[in-house]
Amino acid sequence: MTLKLNLELDALPYTIHRLPPQTPASVYLPLVDNQAWYSITKTAEEISLVISHAYPSTPSSALLPNDEHKISPSWRCFKVAGPLDFSLVGIMANLSGALAEEKISVFVVSTYDTDYILVKEDKVLEAKRVFESIGHSVAVL
Repeated sequence: MTLKLNLELDALPYTIHRLPPQTPASVYLPLVDNQAWYSITKTAEEISLVISHAYPSTPSSALLPNDEHKISPSWRCFKVAGPLDFSLVGIMANLSGALAEEKISVFVVSTYDTDYILVKEDKVLEAKRVFESIGHSVAVL
């Protein structure tokens, strides 16, 4: 099956945070107030928070030592236009595999309706070129 996906590149920068799993929600929930897009994932090992803007340093620095709150700024987000049916297979493999061949790292977020693939700001034009070279369309929002 040949995938022909429509991708949308968000104009906003994104920041990815990594917090310890015991961090109270009262510390990180204020970070998502008034955000157009965000994702929170909690596991036994960490809390990952993706916020749709360039966020300065830790707002809760008094509560979290710097070595426990990691911040990775300057990401851009490609959205796979959806909704996508759960019977579709290989979407992320196709996208991330093509980027891996070009040595472009990714951070992936999946929702019920669609998938998002984030790349560092300095690789966004190269990622767009890669996606288009394998037959996908990319609209810049």
